[in-house]
Amino acid sequence: MKLKQTIPIGSLVAILALTACSTDDQPKANHGALSVNDKTLTVVTPWEITNTDPSTSGFIYQRMGIGETLVDVDDAGVIVPALAQTWKTTDNGKTWVFTLRDDVKFHDGTPMTAKEVVNSLTLALNKPTALKSANIKLIKAIDDKTVEFQLAEPLSTLPSYLAHATAIILASASFDDKGQAIKIIGTGAYQADKVEPPQKIEQSAYANYWGQKAHIARINYLANSRSETRALLVESGDDHLVYTLDSASLKRLQNNSDLQVATQTLARTITIKMNIANPLFADKTTRQALSDAIDRDAIAKSVLRIGNAGAYELLPPMFGGWQVGVAKSTPDYPAIKAKLLANGFDETADGMLQKDGKPVIISLITFSDRPELPLIATALQDQWRKIGVDLQVNITNSSEIPKAHQDGTLQMALYARNYGNTPDPLASLQEDLNPQGSDWGVMNYHNPALTQALHDIATITDDAKRDELKKQVATILVDERPLIPIVYYHQSASAHKTLQGLSLDPFERKYNLNQLKW
Repeated sequence: MKLKQTIPIGSLVAILALTACSTDDQPKANHGALSVNDKTLTVVTPWEITNTDPSTSGFIYQRMGIGETLVDVDDAGVIVPALAQTWKTTDNGKTWVFTLRDDVKFHDGTPMTAKEVVNSLTLALNKPTALKSANIKLIKAIDDKTVEFQLAEPLSTLPSYLAHATAIILASASFDDKGQAIKIIGTGAYQADKVEPPQKIEQSAYANYWGQKAHIARINYLANSRSETRALLVESGDDHLVYTLDSASLKRLQNNSDLQVATQTLARTITIKMNIANPLFADKTTRQALSDAIDRDAIAKSVLRIGNAGAYELLPPMFGGWQVGVAKSTPDYPAIKAKLLANGFDETADGMLQKDGKPVIISLITFSDRPELPLIATALQDQWRKIGVDLQVNITNSSEIPKAHQDGTLQMALYARNYGNTPDPLASLQEDLNPQGSDWGVMNYHNPALTQALHDIATITDDAKRDELKKQVATILVDERPLIPIVYYHQSASAHKTLQGLSLDPFERKYNLNQLKW
């Protein structure tokens, strides 16, 4: 596996030119006294904008402070009011009523009422979004400031679903007559002046924002997949804020006295998924052996350059109650290999394994948008070779993972899964552990006890019973390994030291842009 490390000078010049493009031809927002500095900040991440629809790119509009949800999440994972001030449930969790905040205006100046909330969420409900798992029968406006949700069955965690990025509230003028988003007219501290998929957004501070108003008048969003290029951009001047850096670039930036670097443990796990229908993975003993042969702490230190990030269970520790307390361990490669040999594998003369006369060759696909993934794949190659497994790595686009899942060609994939899309990970688990499979979850795996436990956690209100069921889910995942966790993810960001107020959200919901100032 070869990774190209050089960056064409022409490409860098083009990117620098793109970020420096004038916005003089754009409509000027009424900034009032928002800022005396006329400089534009450019936020650079690896993530391309698919289109204007929240069901696909809502996470970008949420992070950039353009779109907001009914409820928000603080750094401790507690649900707090946002566009809704209060909420309550009746009928044992089958009916929920949300009271909207007063005096919220969309970026086109129209007031936010229950009508717009119902329209946005009803459209989201009919698309592949988190709300699909909430068993919502009806969303209706009681009056201009009150929205009611009627559910098919009780759901104790509905507010968590409403915090998801695909549930951002947009003005009715954002959608065409077919319900497709053609504009992003949100309620956030920044308004979108121009959206240019797949790379760029031009946005300006919204003077009539209901919350903490922004200090920086203009911000651009730029998608660039190369970590090395993002690092060069932040080194090129004082007007870039870059996210998601590879370990080598991160170390270099940390040694630059002009720059600041922030890191944060996230609600995200770097994980392996497998096609359980493949004969190699059908037996959980093999999945356990592959998992046991991963030196998680070594990967955390050598690749992520951090300690205490080894993921011995699927969910990060910030999600209390979803762990069984698996002890850290260092692989005993001879013992793991002996376990496989006792379970139907044979050893060839060169020490590699075979099964039914065929070499054990595993094809793994991953992508470089997250720069640590190819490095982790290389580490897995070395570690699994010690138990006689030949791992072949294909570095491609992230879209190839769901594509290969859907067409059935996937054998194994390595990716980083965000379990903090909602403050309660239940919604993500229900999606990822669905018996029908999930693009970013299990493939051809079904455990009736697991499915029932997840259903019961969602519907019962007895906290003690819910905690017991969470332990049951965690125990099944540790025992059967339908997904193999490797390390817990850390986010990194860097900017010039003149940029004040930089902070990272452990749930990756927002970049806190309205807190930044020069």
